[in-house]
Amino acid sequence: MTVVRAFWRKSMWTLANSARLLRRQSGFKWGFVLVFAFLCEIGLWYIFLDGFRFLERFGGAGTLIVGRLFSLFFLGLGTMLVMSSMVTAYATMFRSDEVPFLMAGPLSVSQVALYKFLESTLLSSWAFFFVVVPFIGAYAWHQRASPLLALWTFWFAMPFLVLCAGLGAVAIIALIRWFPRWRGWRVAIAVAAAAGLLALWVGTRRVYAAGSGGEFALSRLVPGLILASNMLLPSTWMAEGVLSLSRGQTLRGAMLLGMLTASAALGVVAVEWLGELWFYEGWQRAAQGAGRRRRRTAAAAWLERRLRWLAGDVRALWLKDARTFARDPLQWSQALIFFGLLGLYFANIRAFNYELLGRHWRTIMAFLNVFSISAVLCSIAARFVYPQLSLEGQTFWILGLAPTTPRRILLTKFWTALAALLTVSVALALLSTAMLEAERLLRGVSVALTAAMACAVCGLSTGLGAVFLDLRQRNPAAIVSGFGGTLNLVLGLGFMLAAILPFGAVFHVAATTAAPPGFVARGVAAAGAWLLVLTAAATVIPLRLARRSLERRDF
Repeated sequence: MTVVRAFWRKSMWTLANSARLLRRQSGFKWGFVLVFAFLCEIGLWYIFLDGFRFLERFGGAGTLIVGRLFSLFFLGLGTMLVMSSMVTAYATMFRSDEVPFLMAGPLSVSQVALYKFLESTLLSSWAFFFVVVPFIGAYAWHQRASPLLALWTFWFAMPFLVLCAGLGAVAIIALIRWFPRWRGWRVAIAVAAAAGLLALWVGTRRVYAAGSGGEFALSRLVPGLILASNMLLPSTWMAEGVLSLSRGQTLRGAMLLGMLTASAALGVVAVEWLGELWFYEGWQRAAQGAGRRRRRTAAAAWLERRLRWLAGDVRALWLKDARTFARDPLQWSQALIFFGLLGLYFANIRAFNYELLGRHWRTIMAFLNVFSISAVLCSIAARFVYPQLSLEGQTFWILGLAPTTPRRILLTKFWTALAALLTVSVALALLSTAMLEAERLLRGVSVALTAAMACAVCGLSTGLGAVFLDLRQRNPAAIVSGFGGTLNLVLGLGFMLAAILPFGAVFHVAATTAAPPGFVARGVAAAGAWLLVLTAAATVIPLRLARRSLERRDF
């Protein structure tokens, strides 16, 4: 109990200090965050409600789909929760500055591992509830269910969260401790993982082909239903348990809740046991990073030889930023997850038969995909591009004395970010439109919008990051959470709407009304001119303001 009391007091002090820091931040930021979150919740609730109304039109088939749809919904959330908990557990367990302090105290390794696991679980849970609340609310509204449905969902959500987070924590502990450092073994493991995923995909296709008539039809309508309905999956236990309690099947719901709770308890025990065995060695491996210095040095030398065509100061700045980004797995892993999930979805669009839809619906899907790419670009630029100058910290005076100019520093940061984001975003846009079999004009519009979005968010993030320079902070999250970071995110989202909506309006009017000949061409030309002006303003103005701000500073 002494250990529990100590951790409890420490958590309360941390919470009080966090609340004190939050009160110092701008009211504009919190007002925007709260309004944006509320509107997102309302939007998700309406989308889910409209989906349930759509399924109601199918009659008995719709009723049959809803139960399996719950399983598919929680399977998707559980999978993303496991991935999120792996990233969060790595940050809290192996990269936190608090771990050395806890290791030096009168605590066992298993206690430290268990405490950091619970902390990472708490950090990973907010997004789960952000999506579950409108989904369950829409279902309860549509079915006129009892208000107790929210309470039952909360009961099932707690062990489900702990179980998924436990799977992610166990995976990351084992990965950090036993992942080989020799490149040959890494390549072999990557090949084996790719082969396993391919075998899983082939097996899933065979299951669809051999399924019964009803399941076959439903799996064609909503892919993944057969896999999600497997009673060995915890997501199925949660879905069936919530639905059982909503139908008055108390004993069945209690049984499934007990199964989920017992599995979650087993996950906690596994984290504590493996923490005792592997956490300390894994933490030392993550802290040392031995065995990779020679390879990194050779790779950096090879890259430097390939960049001889760049000016010396530009090449040095670019290599420094590339090394900093590559040495921090928390940065590139988040970017990889964001863009990887989009790429995975776009690559599997034809599994949903979207390319067989009518022209109007394919156009809607293409613009929704552009919206998703643009939203990810806004978040990536706000998280990584905006704080890059502030992260120079107390060593910023070195850049001030270096044989370069603020203008060249600023442009190097801008072009580096633009080259990375432009390459990925345009590739995703081309993949999306190719899988949808979109017409040539729609492909060009999608690529132009994503390219303009990448250029604008890089200009905004680089420029505003220099205008609102904060050299006292070392935490990127604290830098982004200030007034400048919030303003940058708001302007990026505003640019996204102002750039995409005119093109969407042109295609929508052409598809739903008797538009005169040449309407689409004239509309796209006008929207393109507006996009060029808007992109130039969003890129050039912040960079000019940033250059003036840097030139006025005394380093």
